Amino acid sequence: MDALSEVLARARARGSVFSVLGRDAPWGLGFSGRRPLVVHVQLRGGGVLVRGTRSRPVGEGDVVMVRHGEPYSLVSEHGAASEPIELARARGSHSIGDDVDAVVLCGGYTIEGTPGGDLLASLPDELVITSGERSAGLGLLFRVLAAEAVGVAPGQQAVLDRALDLLLVQALRDAFSSGTWAAPGWYRALGDPSLAAALDAVHGAPERPWTVESMAEVAHLSRAGFARRFAAVVGETPAAYVTRLRVERAEDLLHDTSETVAAVAAATGFASEYSLAAAFKRRHGVSPGRWRRRAE
Repeated sequence: MDALSEVLARARARGSVFSVLGRDAPWGLGFSGRRPLVVHVQLRGGGVLVRGTRSRPVGEGDVVMVRHGEPYSLVSEHGAASEPIELARARGSHSIGDDVDAVVLCGGYTIEGTPGGDLLASLPDELVITSGERSAGLGLLFRVLAAEAVGVAPGQQAVLDRALDLLLVQALRDAFSSGTWAAPGWYRALGDPSLAAALDAVHGAPERPWTVESMAEVAHLSRAGFARRFAAVVGETPAAYVTRLRVERAEDLLHDTSETVAAVAAATGFASEYSLAAAFKRRHGVSPGRWRRRAE
């Protein structure tokens, strides 16, 4: 598995909330900005995304990804009043037939686990992928999500969660390829064959006793040359990157399993439980045990 696949595979939705809302102009939907990530798909019509003093048009077929932060609204036009999404959802979709001006798919994404959180942290506050930039695969996902969100069937939540995972992955791939988003350093490094080889190896087995020398050997570069190139492109030293990846893997295990802290440390490449605890405190300010209790 390459580094990008490994990062994206560990970002996962749980308990996502979806609505498909049909509205006649003027219309407006207001959002608190408290969810980690909200995805909007303008299935029909157009609108305007307004957040603070910023605004930008949203066209039919566009995908909008909004990170947590200040409240915002999606409206038919500047000056249109907005209704809180909770009230709009409670009142239902109205109609999503051919007689409404706009149809909007809204999905609230609660990202579980730090890999998702780190991926989320690298996103801009608002990311718009226009209909001209998105792939055919993203359009197929719209239809799956819209059909599932308006129905009631056994296993619906699991389907919505997994479909939202796919939507996130495909949207990010489209954003990467179109240049819509200035990708983070680790992603840019995947365009360098030497650095990509090292990253793929580290992501495939972060528990191995990686050193700058062993990573440089995989990259077929000198130690000094590899260290300089890695830091320049990725934005951190090889050692810092490996430690951060190991901590993220440890967070996954602490969140998803009942393994002891010592067992988690051994499984993720830390020399001891104390080494893991020190890395955890640098990152979170608390011990692994306390972090686990907070995450439960």
